[in-house]
Amino acid sequence: MKERVSGQITVFLSLILICVCGLLCGLLESARTAAARCYVEIAACSAMDSLFSQFHRALWEEYRIFGLEHFEEQELEEEFAAFFQAYADQENWYPFVLEDTQVQERQLLTEGSGTYFLQEIVDYMKYGIWTKEWSETDAAESLRAVKEAQQTAELSRHMEIQTKNAWKLERCLEDLSQCLREQETHQREAARRLNQEDGSGFCRKAEELIDELERIPRLIEKYEKQADAFGQELDELWQEYEGKKADLGESVWQAFLQELEEYRSYTDEDGARRMQIAALSPQSQDRISLTEAVCEEAEEVEEYIAQWEPEDEDDELNESALWRPVQQHFAAYQLLTFPAQAGIQDKEKEGLLNKLREMADHGILSLVLPSGAQVSSGLLPVENGPSQTVSYEEDELEGGILKKALTAEYCQVFLNHFCDTGGKEPAYEMEYVLFGQDVDETNLVRTAELLLLVREGMNLIHIMGDGEKRNQARTLAASVVGASGLLPLVSITAFLIMALWAFGEAVADVRTLLSGGKVPLMKSREDWKLSLEGLLAFAASGSMEGIEEGENGLSYEQYLTVFLMACPHTQLLYRTMDVIEMNLGREQPGFRLSDCAYRVDMQASGSGKHVYFSLGLWKSLMGGEDHVYPIQTSVSRAY
Repeated sequence: MKERVSGQITVFLSLILICVCGLLCGLLESARTAAARCYVEIAACSAMDSLFSQFHRALWEEYRIFGLEHFEEQELEEEFAAFFQAYADQENWYPFVLEDTQVQERQLLTEGSGTYFLQEIVDYMKYGIWTKEWSETDAAESLRAVKEAQQTAELSRHMEIQTKNAWKLERCLEDLSQCLREQETHQREAARRLNQEDGSGFCRKAEELIDELERIPRLIEKYEKQADAFGQELDELWQEYEGKKADLGESVWQAFLQELEEYRSYTDEDGARRMQIAALSPQSQDRISLTEAVCEEAEEVEEYIAQWEPEDEDDELNESALWRPVQQHFAAYQLLTFPAQAGIQDKEKEGLLNKLREMADHGILSLVLPSGAQVSSGLLPVENGPSQTVSYEEDELEGGILKKALTAEYCQVFLNHFCDTGGKEPAYEMEYVLFGQDVDETNLVRTAELLLLVREGMNLIHIMGDGEKRNQARTLAASVVGASGLLPLVSITAFLIMALWAFGEAVADVRTLLSGGKVPLMKSREDWKLSLEGLLAFAASGSMEGIEEGENGLSYEQYLTVFLMACPHTQLLYRTMDVIEMNLGREQPGFRLSDCAYRVDMQASGSGKHVYFSLGLWKSLMGGEDHVYPIQTSVSRAY
């Protein structure tokens, strides 16, 4: 009996042991399967890290940009699989078979309207070893000042044109005044001939007098057309002022309003003068009629005298009595006189002032380049660059002025410019990013023009706020205009002188910058270089030598950085890509940033093998085949 019970207990314990072993193996297999999935995820992440460790070395070493160069998605898949397979080949508790890898998504450096390239720049500029020169506040203030300077210079150039239009108006009046003086000369000579009873001589002079009188309506018509055009352009200038008011500071806006009122005063006073001038046209017709009538009378007297025959020997012809009515008739001729003084007195200074602005038309570089400076003739092969071949939106990227400032400073750190060419051609990389031309010299010319415009505007703002300089300009204007009948002409001429003075100082500023010196964004009296006498000497000689270079302010590259901040952000990014691609393409022909990935999302799939279920007993119970379960993982990596 005891043996039977003992046997039953042994069988029962064996069954319990099998169940316990099955439970333990199930628990262990479950734990191992979970660990296997973790192992696969670790393998995927490691494979992705290994894949991204193949970043383009030159792109990083020269420009601190990470990019994974590849040409097809299949290439990424194969390289990822190779790194992944190293984990599958290991003999451990986590056996699996890699069946497929697939790129779910990839983001290239040139995609996203430059978003990914910008992120690389921002990451480096935030944490790289460099000295930050522009805070968000400084950048915004500098941009505002540059924008105000540009608008100021552009408006002042429009006002310069209006001043010269006023001078043209005065020259029309000078021609009219000269015509009236010629009329007086011919009238007096004709009267002298008539008093000498020289009828034929009188008629010849009368014809010359009539010719001058007939010129008067034509000159008045020319004057009126010029005056109408001047008034219309002033109205258009006023509308332009209103449209740009928001870009100008309050003090600058009020100064411009004051100057514009001087132009209005000139046209108002000229309106009264114009009525007097218009009256000369019918008056000249009256003089023509009188002169023609007197000429006919003189011819009749001469004909009578020539045909007269005495009736007897004692008859004498009283010629003086015959000429007296003719002389009295012509004595009724009243000279036409000019109602007011007009014109420019000092023609030499007028010519010098006119010459100043024209100097820039003969080549801006000849004015601003330092002596002995050489201009690069390099050509930029950017026709296949990202800015030309990649579609992107022109809208501004999100991120505000700070990210744009970081991008501009990145260009300052890594790109060459006129003052630091690096001994290579093409040399003017920052200038290219600004203007995008494929010729070095063209980009430099455009940059010099922008520098000149900005410096001219800033200098004019300084002059308009400096009472002493305004008085100097007005004194010179008075000497140029002279005893003109219209006082506002002195004021508008003074503004022209201030604008040209700002231009001359700007030429000196740009020469200083291109020589490696510095120029403050907003000058003080101590920073000013050019006197009015020096300005006229510059106009006469075309040379500006002996100007001391400044040591305070912004350098050439810092001015370029400010200008880059004002560019559309996407344009700034893609033109920077052009330069990077062009330079790296010298060492690696065919290099394209569009072949460099910023981010890759990869999916891997395969199957895992049950370890505890593959033991002899369980294997026989499951039909002799390894039981496999699916494995799938996704991994994403970005620089």
